[in-house]
Amino acid sequence: MYRLIALILLLSGALPAFAASEQTLQEYRALSSSLADADQRAFAQELEASGRAEPLAAPPTNRFGFDPDASDDFFKTAEARRIADIILSYQTPSGGWSKRTDMSVTARKPGQMLGVEEHYIPTFDNGATTTQIWFLARTYNAQQKPRYAQAVARAIELIIKAQYPGGGWPQNFPLTGGYHDYITYNDEAMGKLLQVLESAATGRAPLQFISAGLATQAQQSLDKGIQAVLDTQVIVEGKRTIWGAQHDAETLAPINARKFEPVALATAESADLVEFLMTLENPSDTLKQAIVAAHDWFAANRIYGYSWEKDQNGHNVLIRKEGAGPLWGRFCEIGSNRPVVGDRDGSVHYDVMDISQERRDGYAWYTNNPKEVLKKFPAWEKQHLQ
Repeated sequence: MYRLIALILLLSGALPAFAASEQTLQEYRALSSSLADADQRAFAQELEASGRAEPLAAPPTNRFGFDPDASDDFFKTAEARRIADIILSYQTPSGGWSKRTDMSVTARKPGQMLGVEEHYIPTFDNGATTTQIWFLARTYNAQQKPRYAQAVARAIELIIKAQYPGGGWPQNFPLTGGYHDYITYNDEAMGKLLQVLESAATGRAPLQFISAGLATQAQQSLDKGIQAVLDTQVIVEGKRTIWGAQHDAETLAPINARKFEPVALATAESADLVEFLMTLENPSDTLKQAIVAAHDWFAANRIYGYSWEKDQNGHNVLIRKEGAGPLWGRFCEIGSNRPVVGDRDGSVHYDVMDISQERRDGYAWYTNNPKEVLKKFPAWEKQHLQ
């Protein structure tokens, strides 16, 4: 009975999100459905009021149309305020944003779609939602317009609600089904969410304006997220390694997503995650062990003498090159640690030249991201282990 009452209060907005931290997976999915229904109802009402029979398409882009790494001076300008207001117009009622939607040209019109891709409205994929949070937060700090701070708070509340009872995050929330519902490290989705929560919890710029109540919720969510990171680190023969690109939300086991993305250890995402973990103050002994284990795995699985580059025809190839490296396979087979690649037919190969040219050219099968972990590890080790 208590759980039912808590869920009703949460959906009504009368209960802080962190009070539902003991929610079941069934309750979590009910919350997702409720938010999805609310998003759809709000858009249907807007479409009807606009007098349009069909919604206008959202403007597409391969990026977000603005640079979140712009200088502080930029966020003081009228141009930053103009873009921030466009971003506000694309925020979903549930609090998030879509990807590959141009939010730099003009504000969304009544009855215009909130995103380009129907099943990613909203999403955490490819930096969506977290990117908008950073932009709005920096604009608020520069211009002190309450509407930007309010939008940031709504988005952080969505992140907290989107967290699985076990601590991880799906690619999309509200849930959209299929591999999108897996705990997602791919494209840094979970790592970027943890960064937002850490800044909100500690009052680190640019989220120093977050209320004390929301900061408390963010800290609780961050703690759960870090525990999920520890729980999903793949263990082989009793030894911690790194992480998969996706993990099952219930079993926490690594799992494949699209047909060409095999069940494997994911080096690029794991490296970015470890870089973030090394920034945390006062890590627990277990977290220290996890970081050391991941570092040791990266150090043991470097590839030298090969380069992943484009040939004279513009196609991606892996070629022998003296002095090249280190490289790591984007995916590595669990157990053997050999690089593996996949194709659209679901087949898995050890040689990247065995897959279709379309997949060779359309995916980053090799990465040097772990190099930064190896570079930064000695300083971290000196601070935390000596």
